[in-house]
Amino acid sequence: MSEQSSRNERIAAYAVLFLTLLLRVAYIFRYRFDSDEPQHLHVVWGWAHGLVQYRDVFDNHTPLFHLLCVPLYKMFGDNLNVLFAMRLAMLPLFIIVLWCVFLIGREIYSSRVGLWAAVFTGLFPLFFFCSVEFRTDNLWTVFWLLAVAVLIKRNLNAAKCFGAGLLLGAALGVSMKTTLLLVSLGAGALATIILSPGRYISAGAFKRLCTYAVSLLAGLCAVPVTLIFFFYSIGDLGPLFYGTVTHNIFPGLGLWHKFYARVLIFPVSLAILYWFARIIGKNTAHEGQHSRRIFVFFICGIYFSALKAFWPVLEWQHYLPFYPLLFIFLTPAVLQLVPPRISPQPVAEQVRHFPGWAFPALVLFLEVSFIFGNGEGAPWHDGTRSQIQLLREVLQLTEPGDFVADLKGEMIFRQRSPYYILEKITRARIKHGLLADDIPERLIATRTCVAALDSNDRFPERAGAFIRANYIPVGSLRVAGKLLPLDTEKNNSISFDIELPASYVAINKNGHVSGQLDGTPYTGARFLQAGHHELHLSKPYHGCVLLWERAYERGYSPFI
Repeated sequence: MSEQSSRNERIAAYAVLFLTLLLRVAYIFRYRFDSDEPQHLHVVWGWAHGLVQYRDVFDNHTPLFHLLCVPLYKMFGDNLNVLFAMRLAMLPLFIIVLWCVFLIGREIYSSRVGLWAAVFTGLFPLFFFCSVEFRTDNLWTVFWLLAVAVLIKRNLNAAKCFGAGLLLGAALGVSMKTTLLLVSLGAGALATIILSPGRYISAGAFKRLCTYAVSLLAGLCAVPVTLIFFFYSIGDLGPLFYGTVTHNIFPGLGLWHKFYARVLIFPVSLAILYWFARIIGKNTAHEGQHSRRIFVFFICGIYFSALKAFWPVLEWQHYLPFYPLLFIFLTPAVLQLVPPRISPQPVAEQVRHFPGWAFPALVLFLEVSFIFGNGEGAPWHDGTRSQIQLLREVLQLTEPGDFVADLKGEMIFRQRSPYYILEKITRARIKHGLLADDIPERLIATRTCVAALDSNDRFPERAGAFIRANYIPVGSLRVAGKLLPLDTEKNNSISFDIELPASYVAINKNGHVSGQLDGTPYTGARFLQAGHHELHLSKPYHGCVLLWERAYERGYSPFI
């Protein structure tokens, strides 16, 4: 390749990276919000308002990501723009990931491979969409890739190993899934030693390896120990351990029932990885580069295999550390592909006459097509509208001291009356009888008058039945209230029971009804205690509901 064509290729790659960043900014404001995003933001909101993670606000992630986001949250406060601000904060992390891909690709292959691997990674749909979201996994991936980039640098020493350990410890402070990455790292190091051209390790080399391991372990412990000491000092160590460890592990969770079938994936994967590693080794002449390639290839492959074989709950964000390393190994093949065609010319001649940009362009075309072809991901569709409308109504209907009932913290700006977030693990624990469904009692104790619609029936059965019986849909939410059907055995009378004490109004499509409530004239809003009540209408029944007074005052009604 001539110097001019190489320069043109770099310019094209940089242009694609720039356009990728512009596209990502557009998606920050258009792509639908995943349920994990408000969950993480609610935890940040809790810290910003003096609540303590795990003790006051339940969470099942390690806390470093949330703590680091608190200063940014305080800059914006409790307003709708904070969702987009937090997504924008993920943009520098995305750039760092692509920079790490370039560094690792350059170290084990070449600058050209590193550059195109970064381009392909940035536009890979599964990575692109997931990394747009405000989630812990973005920072987790950054720490992981930075650690890998440090460990494969030439002239490795104890100081660099300590730095890599610090990064890995920070990753552990962000996500407990780092334990799987650490296993992959150790397995990759072992595979590198076994598959190295010279397997014999001298006494000096063995001593050096031990020094590196101790340095890495020292760095690894720094951040987790600091976090543990911090939570111990504020009396939150027990809830921290439960939220990050105990809550997430129990027999029967997720795919555990398929354990014996899934575990077979791992030995088969090891055999395949070994076969590919031998191929990589045969095509690498330089001994140092050979070791680095084997190391990165194995940590990538073993992480993916172990995830598939052992991890009980699989989510698409779990693959974020995998995709960048995968593209580092796929990119050399893409850059060398030639189309099959019949020609008397030698293959070398065919390659020389075929445009070098064709296959990278084809890969990019396919990636962009999948991005735009995603129904909920097209930039001309505003997928954020429903979440923004929900939060707008929350701020209109509630005051800062009010409690709300939602699934995972999607109302963000208000404290939740249910302690546990109702994601997969919590619902599984309730199903297996490991957690009690005490949500109705908590709603009554906190006088919670606003609840989520829950169109997917993700509230536990008992809680869902209570909410449907005591809350009525208005707008994007449910508020305290109920339909009041006419008692056919009593002339123009309605009998009903209240479980949630609050101030209510009785209305129909024309406004307040007239009549007597519990034997006294009904003249407007009235606080109703829990128990049985009677409403006698003075005019014919035309549909009637009992509605939380504040909702009615602020313009909300099931008749609108």
